[in-house]
Amino acid sequence: PWSYIGYWGDHQIIYLLKFLEFIEAYYPEKLSGYFAQDLFVYANVPYRIKSYQEMLKDPKNTIDFDHQRQAKIQFKKDEIGGDGALLRDAHVFIYKVNFIEKILATVLAKVANFIPEGGIWMNTQRPEWNDANNALVGNGVSMVTLYYLRRFLKFFEGILDQSTLESVAISKELMALFTQIKATFDQHKSRLSGSISDQERKQILDGLGMAASAYRSGIYDDDFSGEKQPLAIEELKDFVVLTLSFMEHSIAANKRADKLYHAYNLMTLTEDDGGHDYGITRNARRASLCAEFGISFCPGGSGTSGCAQGKCFIP
Repeated sequence: PWSYIGYWGDHQIIYLLKFLEFIEAYYPEKLSGYFAQDLFVYANVPYRIKSYQEMLKDPKNTIDFDHQRQAKIQFKKDEIGGDGALLRDAHVFIYKVNFIEKILATVLAKVANFIPEGGIWMNTQRPEWNDANNALVGNGVSMVTLYYLRRFLKFFEGILDQSTLESVAISKELMALFTQIKATFDQHKSRLSGSISDQERKQILDGLGMAASAYRSGIYDDDFSGEKQPLAIEELKDFVVLTLSFMEHSIAANKRADKLYHAYNLMTLTEDDGGHDYGITRNARRASLCAEFGISFCPGGSGTSGCAQGKCFIP
């Protein structure tokens, strides 16, 4: 696998959220004013994340570098400057979308890698904020990012409540992904009443992962069509509530008797007697978080007030 490409999976959520919280604090309702304005674009990155089935086979080797796409991007940059690195639609125009679409795309990219009771699957050839987590790439599952994803969703729950719009227009391709992910959660929400088995965990990840795989493949091969469809704000609110219920369930599963929360888990794909994929086992956790200090990572005795008081540790 390429050793020098990949995505640090927490950056799109944690760092972005900080800036959005600042904007809302200093300029209330400014973000909701962007809901229906096509002011945002997509970067045209010459990586191809492999299909879901390929990722299951080798979760440490999940990204290919697209040399042909890179050559096209460089040609356009030489021709028109920085805008040459932006994604275009099927009609060759720079593709512009509204704020809701950009945020929804970010959320769905994370939710598509959600492993119930485990966290967010770290399958993009990079760890998170700390390079010491390199060994977790591929089989690591991050509760740290899940905690921040919960905060992200709670933040936008409040922003959505400010909106007077009934609907917004989002890309047809993203609408299909949204619909499939929501359907997966709806299908399995009854399982939130108790613990989730390895087989059920795999079924949920299958529904999420295959939907995202199909979405990526379509954009890689055909770009955005340019066609947009209405998404009701109330439907989006319902999705946020539904997704939060899965997040809360996983958080509860990772709370320990000593009031610490696990930060990372390991996942193992198990097989049945016939050698077919059967379930996903959640294995030994690696680090803990302080319940008393919110979602603060405690890397073994330094970095937060909780650690300084000796309340956090790596077991």
